[in-house]
Order: sequence, then structure tokens, then C-alpha cells
Amino acid sequence: MRNSFFSFLFLALVLSFSVFAQEKELTINADIVSFDKDKSQVEATGSVEVVYKDVMVNGCHIIYNTSQETITADKGFTLNHAGISIEGETLNYLIKSKTGEATDIAFVYRGIELRGKKIQIGLDKLKINEASFTTCDLTEPHYHVTAGEITLYPDYGWLVAYWGYFWLGRFPVVPMPTYIYDLTAEEKAKKNLPPFPDIGANDEDGTYLNERLAWHIKREFSGTYSLTYATKKGLGGGAEANYIVNDDNRGNLRTYGNVTDGLWGGITHHVYFGEDLTARPETPFSFIAAPKYRRYELETTLSYRERINYQRVSFYPSLAMRSRKLELFRPELKLDAELLAGVIKEENSVNLMRGGGVIGLSWDFPEAVLGKITPALSLDARYYSNGSKWEKTGAGVDLRKSFMENVTFGLGYFHYFSVNGQSPFLFEMYRFRPADRLGSDLFFMVGETGIGISTSYFLDTWQAEDIDYSLFFRMHCYNLLAKYRSLRREFELGFSLAGGY
Repeated sequence: MRNSFFSFLFLALVLSFSVFAQEKELTINADIVSFDKDKSQVEATGSVEVVYKDVMVNGCHIIYNTSQETITADKGFTLNHAGISIEGETLNYLIKSKTGEATDIAFVYRGIELRGKKIQIGLDKLKINEASFTTCDLTEPHYHVTAGEITLYPDYGWLVAYWGYFWLGRFPVVPMPTYIYDLTAEEKAKKNLPPFPDIGANDEDGTYLNERLAWHIKREFSGTYSLTYATKKGLGGGAEANYIVNDDNRGNLRTYGNVTDGLWGGITHHVYFGEDLTARPETPFSFIAAPKYRRYELETTLSYRERINYQRVSFYPSLAMRSRKLELFRPELKLDAELLAGVIKEENSVNLMRGGGVIGLSWDFPEAVLGKITPALSLDARYYSNGSKWEKTGAGVDLRKSFMENVTFGLGYFHYFSVNGQSPFLFEMYRFRPADRLGSDLFFMVGETGIGISTSYFLDTWQAEDIDYSLFFRMHCYNLLAKYRSLRREFELGFSLAGGY
């Protein structure tokens, strides 16, 4: 009672000296409180709590300077800054601007544990020196990344590490000049850059190895550079730049090459508008994450000799205007539409203008005993400047069923009502047949190992179109993924960091 009385008396004294409006919103609770008027300094010891609006600081010894509006802690502290709880040894924090510095810190942000020798605290970013991070919640984490400096952008869920190493257990295995970890990657249909090389094989390249590293100037301008080797193509490499104009305008600029195929590259710009849409949840076997879409999108691509379905294709340019999940008459009836226009040159083939569009109608039935059934209709019409046309109409039905938590089964059927003409481009006709198709996929987990099988058959001959196998190894905080497309003779091996705990 006595301590509480003196705390109340002290607060009244502090407020009487206050000339700043914001001090009226600051409170200090502590076991022992003293005030030095000459130094404009409040000293609190014991169990100390300082609260100012949405900022809270706890510690054993805290000094508040009323003239400079700074909070200083030198015997340990916990700071609640912008929804992040930072623990550390010493703190110097400007209460008005919500900026400052601290030492020997640790905190968890959206499942990522970060540590560092020193941190610079700002409103839009946190800069940590002699730092490390991990998404593994074990006392001895399976992996962690150390870096000379880590910059965290909380508003955007971005983490950038400079001059670091990727550690497996206690062993540093991969040096990384720059590493970027995007906590919102899955919403953007992307995977974070793996710390190990991409490994794969196909008939065109042979066995290949692709080592990618990140570069970063600022959040709005970053990318990757890579070095590759393929047994049939030799040495190669390239670079990409991702730029952000604002949340609704962003793009990708890229250039690559190897000693056999020469140079290729392009630029793709996206403009998004309309409301956000939630995509189907990602399965652990996906090499590309399920994105969070906007209702409308304009995609513009200008490219030179980029590979599509094993053909070298250039767009001068190509425009695609898309709308997704428009409701027609009823919430269950959805319309997807895409308008296409552009000039296309296929190497060693033709150079033509192309225009057209794709319309898809689907009906989402409530999930029943058999599973979730979704029938669909589609119209795909493309027209070319040499007089060619390629018109397709068809319908299909998709069935999906989950058994327990670890088994998912899918079955799909598609029928063409009509196919008129064909595309003059080889990349569009790649493996196309106007026959009915029956597809299936089965994914299940056995302990920490996932197994997936996907098939597609032409029903007129029961000839297989695709048979794909997937393996997923969950290693607590990182994943190994392998995929083999047996009929296409394509193999992929991937490594990814698991989401935060």
C-alpha cells in the first residue's frame, strides 16, 4: 500500500511538471520510483512497467527522461513495439517517435525467431546486427541462418539477411551473401529461395544444377542471380529483378543464357485491382504455392526467346486481361474469363499476331458424402493473323474427397464438345489431343513422409497422358520435395523452409 501511494504521488508530481500533451498518456508503475528535477529524470526500479499509448516497456531498472522523452533500460527489458515483443539487455527508446536502439535482443515475429547483438528500431523496419533467425522451435534448432545484418520489414513480412551462412545443426554448409525470406510468399504463388541448388533432369537439358542467390537494394527492388550447369547445355547463368511500384503494380525483369542456346529474357508487369480472393489451400506436394488472388489482373509480357513447352518463344508483346470468380445470378455459379492479344514469334516456326479469349463457368456444390463435386464448362477461342483459328468447347466434372487428415483423393473427367482448327504454334499444341480425359490424384502422409500419385488418361485409347509421382519429406522445420513426371521424363528435387511455429 505504501509503494502504491508513493507511485500515485509521484505520478501527480510528474504530470504537474509536464508541458507535453503526450506525457499525460504515460504511466510508470514500479516498486521504487524517484524523480530528479534538475536532470528531468524519473528512475524506477524493481518490477517496472512503463506504458505510453500502444507502447509498453517492462524491466528491473528504467530511467525516463521527461525533456528528451526517452526510456533507458540497462538491466534487461521487454519492449512491446508495433505488436512485436522484443526482449534484450539494454534499451534506449524515444517514446514519441517510437525509435531507438537495444542490445542482446531476441524476439519472435510471425513464427520466426530472431536474435542479435544490436538492433535499430524504426517504425517501418528493424535492423539487427550480428544476427540469426530460424523457424525451428527446438532448443537446438535443426537449422538457422546467421548474418552480419538482418533487416526486417514488419508491414510487408519481409526479412533480408546480408553476408550470412545457412547452418544445418552445428555445421555451416552454405554461404549466402544475401538471403530474402518472404513470409507472404504463399499468397503470391511463390516459394522462398532455397539455400541449396535446384537439381533436376529432362530430355532437353539432361541433368542440371541451378544455384540461385539473392540480391537486394530495397524492398521495392530486389532479385536473384544464378549459375547453372546442364550436361546437354553446358554452363549458363542469369539474373532477375523484382520491382514493386505499389501494392497493385509490380513486375519481373529477367535475362539468362548458356553456351548452347544463347541468350533469352523478358519483362512481365502485373496490374491488380478488385477485391482479394482466397485460393484453394496448398498441398504439401506443390512446387508452386497457392496464391491469394485479386479479382482482376492485367499482365503484360515483352520477351525474347524464352522457353515454353521446349520451344523458344518471343512476345512483342503479349497482353492478358483476367477476371476471377465473378458471381453469375447465384453465389455458387462462378465465371473466370481471360482476354488475349499480342504478337508471337516461335523460333524456327512462325511469327503471327494472336487474339482471343477463354471463358470458364463452374458451379460449387456443397460437400456431400462422396466429396466436393464441381462441374464446369469452358470456351477457348484463339485467332491468328495467317487466318488460322483454334476453337475448343468442353465440359468437365471434378470430385475431391478428404479422408481423415492425411489422405486426399481427386477424380476428374473432361469432354470436348467441339474442336475447330488448331494453333500454328508448336508450344500451344504441345501434347494436345482432342480426346476425353480421365484424371486422378491421391496424396497421403505416412508419418513424416508424403506420397502423391497423379494420372491422366485419354479415354479413346486408355493411353496415359501423364503419370506423376511426388515424395514429400517433412523434417520438422524444413522440407525435401521430389517430383518425377514419368512420361515426360522430368525430375525435380527441391528444398524448402517450413513455415514458422
